[in-house]
Amino acid sequence: MTLISRNILLVSGSGRNVGKTNFLCEVIAQNANRNVVAIKITPHFHEPTAGLVSVAVSENYRIFQETDATSGKDSSLFLRSGAAKVFYIQTTDIHLEEAFSITLKQVNPDQPFVTESAALRRYISPGLYVFIQKEKEEVKSSALEMKKLADVIVCSDGQQYSLNPKSILYNQTWKINGIA
Repeated sequence: MTLISRNILLVSGSGRNVGKTNFLCEVIAQNANRNVVAIKITPHFHEPTAGLVSVAVSENYRIFQETDATSGKDSSLFLRSGAAKVFYIQTTDIHLEEAFSITLKQVNPDQPFVTESAALRRYISPGLYVFIQKEKEEVKSSALEMKKLADVIVCSDGQQYSLNPKSILYNQTWKINGIA
């Protein structure tokens, strides 16, 4: 089942360290007055850091709410950037849809969301999907499928972007300022 949601901004990338988190932090800061909810999704299971409050835990997923803006983790950076709430999901792709649905029940469904995840695009049709690719770097094969689905492809050196993240604004849906 594909969830269609105009209030979700989805960001993924060609690999690690392409600037996805930094990009989203700038988008969150630009839209902080909109009570943005940020969701970080990873297929890797790590021990939770202080500040991660358990929301739901099973053998297939772990869902936490981030409460510590000082840890330096991606979820903490989202909170520091002005997100109203931040959730951190650890799950395999097989259980991603279930974990994401549980997380959505924790917030007002009309709030704007920013989400960092490649696999989530298989289950949702977001208001805007941004794919970030490192300049002059080949896209890993597993990311090629996601790149084809993107609404916009952004080139990055990890810090600067071909599309200014501050041009992405929320007003009943995610839009790039200046593009109809």
